[in-house]
Amino acid sequence: MHCLINRKTLFQSQFAVKIGKNNDEKITRYEMIKFTDVSFGFPQKDLYNEICFEIVAGDHAALIGSNGTGKSTLIDMIIHTDEYLYDGKIEKDEAVRIGYIPQFVKHETEDISAFDFLAKPFVELQQKSEAICAEMENAEDMDEVYGRYQKVLDEMDAIDAYNYDSNIRKELAIAGMTALEDTSVKKISGGEFKLLAIIKSMLLKPQLLIMDEPDVFLDFENIIGLSKLINNYEGTIIAISHNRLLLSQCFNKILHLENMELQEFPGTFAEYNQAMLETKVQMAEQATKDAEWIAVQEKLIEKIRAEATYIDNPAKGRQLKARVSYLERLQARQCKNPFIENHGYDFTFPEVERPEDFDPENAPVVISVKDYALSFDRELLKNVSFDIKAGEKVAIVGANGTGKSSMLKDIYESMKSDADRIGYYTQIFDDDPEQLPGGERNIKQLRALCESDAEILFLDEPSSHLDTYAQIALEKAIKEYKGTVLMVTHDFYTVANCADRILLLENGTVREQSGRAYRKSIYKKYFESDIFEAERIRVEREVRINALLRDGKWKEAKNVL
Repeated sequence: MHCLINRKTLFQSQFAVKIGKNNDEKITRYEMIKFTDVSFGFPQKDLYNEICFEIVAGDHAALIGSNGTGKSTLIDMIIHTDEYLYDGKIEKDEAVRIGYIPQFVKHETEDISAFDFLAKPFVELQQKSEAICAEMENAEDMDEVYGRYQKVLDEMDAIDAYNYDSNIRKELAIAGMTALEDTSVKKISGGEFKLLAIIKSMLLKPQLLIMDEPDVFLDFENIIGLSKLINNYEGTIIAISHNRLLLSQCFNKILHLENMELQEFPGTFAEYNQAMLETKVQMAEQATKDAEWIAVQEKLIEKIRAEATYIDNPAKGRQLKARVSYLERLQARQCKNPFIENHGYDFTFPEVERPEDFDPENAPVVISVKDYALSFDRELLKNVSFDIKAGEKVAIVGANGTGKSSMLKDIYESMKSDADRIGYYTQIFDDDPEQLPGGERNIKQLRALCESDAEILFLDEPSSHLDTYAQIALEKAIKEYKGTVLMVTHDFYTVANCADRILLLENGTVREQSGRAYRKSIYKKYFESDIFEAERIRVEREVRINALLRDGKWKEAKNVL
């Protein structure tokens, strides 16, 4: 059986064991980051209560947890430790070079090729070294100039600047972006540029690369490219991610932040989920046994208390006091659930009335698109036509920059006059007065749709920024909704679990597929097995076990493991 790490006994090794010159010195681990009993919060909200974890060189760690638990704040504490007032101890090797990829990457405006964009820091270093060399001809303080020159050479060595051109092409090939090498960055999509930014950071070879939801806005192909980049990266990674594909394919350590506590697990996401379920069942079993024993002790105390009162026996009083003290200790150590699985994500979209004889095959058309065209600086779509029937769940998929979100918005705008019947979920906010984090903002949107009377839902990347619990709740809501759904999504699992039909945008037009056929094509192209089916089974088992435990049926839950 797997076991979860006890946060109170995690740290037995020395911090920051550095490689020495003595060849006889055996180095087994190199700890970059260590949190010991760290507590922190803002005036309006406590975030962490004595959390502990460590990041060792070579870790590819996924930081997961519900929306609003403080994941982004935690990685900012790692980067800017001195800017925070906290209790506990944070140890960090200050010599470690840290790279950071935020959720939102500002698009480059300079008209340069993707290759030149990636090469820019290397070229600048080379130019800097050449300028210092020129300085040496007339330098009065040669030692000072040579010191600066040596520093630049060290920087170039650290990032393998002498081979930058071959390294760039290698990373582009891994990411599946070779075709974009000579393309201007001004002409590539936001998702493609974000992947370029990740490649650029990796080329600079930070010893610790920190990424905050690196998959946001990436299309299917780019998510696959990102997974390959992560798996090929030799440095250490901490990544906030809710993407179930990345979680299942890319990480060897899980940091789960929940309820102000942090669980550290040395293994994959699948292994962690199994360990969590096993731990929950074990603790439920132990809690039942503890409760039974406590009940026995309570009855005994009542008996002793009655006898002590009746005969006024000092010995019975002392016995009573000892028993009460023992009972208090039992109650204090009584097992509790490792993490609460109910995160309050109960999305239920509006009720839609259907006649008893409703036939999906012969349902009326509620969305009709004829000869749709879309152009910006170039033609994106031409002669696009399709119909969607009442009750259908249709997903629009395709590469970044093919016009998916724009088409969805245009269709919505054309039907906006019937506003009482339709609902629209947007991934882009022009004005957000509350300045909520992405996940919390999107949950607020979903709950507003649940309270509407919409019979047709237009959803633009609805799973974006949502934690895995919210994603699963959303998929359940879409499947149970009797109305019509037209959605844009890059999430493999949302498509696989919810879509009846696929509208694949490519080469300026639309190609239709059944949800089943598209799903099979995806895992046949990218995976050795049906990962979607594996995830479905995992979720169903987790839901069943949690339901049994809530009903106190730990024996039945144990049989489901």
